[in-house]
Amino acid sequence: MSAASGISASQELLDQYAMAMGRAANVRFLKIGIQQERLVPLGSWPVESQDLASDFKQFQEIVEENVPAYILAKLDGDAGWLFISYVPDTAKVRDKKAETELATKMLYASSRSAVVKALGGQAFSDTMFTTIKGDLTPEAYAAHLRHVAAPPPMNAREQELADIKAAEKEMGEAYEGSRGRKNHVGTTVGVKWSPEVEDAVRAIVSGQGHENLAVIGLDASTEALTLAEKKTVDVDGIASSLPRSEPSFAFYRWQEGKIVFIYACPSSSKVKSRMMYSSSATGVVSTAQDLFGCKIFKRLETSDPDDLDTSFMKESATAPSLGQNTGPPSFARPRGPPRKR
Repeated sequence: MSAASGISASQELLDQYAMAMGRAANVRFLKIGIQQERLVPLGSWPVESQDLASDFKQFQEIVEENVPAYILAKLDGDAGWLFISYVPDTAKVRDKKAETELATKMLYASSRSAVVKALGGQAFSDTMFTTIKGDLTPEAYAAHLRHVAAPPPMNAREQELADIKAAEKEMGEAYEGSRGRKNHVGTTVGVKWSPEVEDAVRAIVSGQGHENLAVIGLDASTEALTLAEKKTVDVDGIASSLPRSEPSFAFYRWQEGKIVFIYACPSSSKVKSRMMYSSSATGVVSTAQDLFGCKIFKRLETSDPDDLDTSFMKESATAPSLGQNTGPPSFARPRGPPRKR
């Protein structure tokens, strides 16, 4: 039987391979070499242990330090064969005597598929490639099996989607116990308002006191809103008042009777935090409006607090008020960077 590369299996190899395939055969390893562009048997080794991993200790005898070879290893049970390509880095790349002696590194490296085709690939269930004798040990084979069983690596986008799904599942479990809880105005919510947050937002909405900004956090362990800061700032001072590494909510009294709700979600924040704040934002706004009898003039969402400046606030003021929207509440996103001319 010939392979496309020109390498063919000798009749002696085919006969030994057929015998090793028999159920009664006591063959664990069959070593194959290349001589004069033909695949030839270089010896066989019996089953000595109950499992293949334990028999890997025989490789100290089977392979030579600097000589390439192919080894067929019979898997446990009726699982077929493991094809091992052993091409040491220290093997000769070329040899003028290769026509009469064992072929060298280049030929072995380029003839792997030829061996499988020559012997019939349906019998080979697994493949190992190694360049050093030290990789042919029971421990190395166990590591190989773990690698084969592991899920394939994900790219950055796939990993992000997996993180989001995990966060959604965890968030769903975390809030399962809070679905039946009622707040003091009768609305089912997933987060609690601490007295400090309630007092701060009430003061912002009513215009009591000098402060016009309340920055609010969400404690995942208690499912409660916490007051991070209450202060007086102009519009351009909002950005420096919001956290840069984690999400936050803020109520800002821009003008008399014009309360702006801000949801800042930096892209560097953890996926779980982003999911938690995102799923709570609408409920926080609804509770504030019900609790204090106010209408939110504008709702803003940003992944970069620096986008919140005077020009953007004025631009948002010209847009229709969200209080006039009869559909689901939406968030106004800050404008993107200007296009290059």
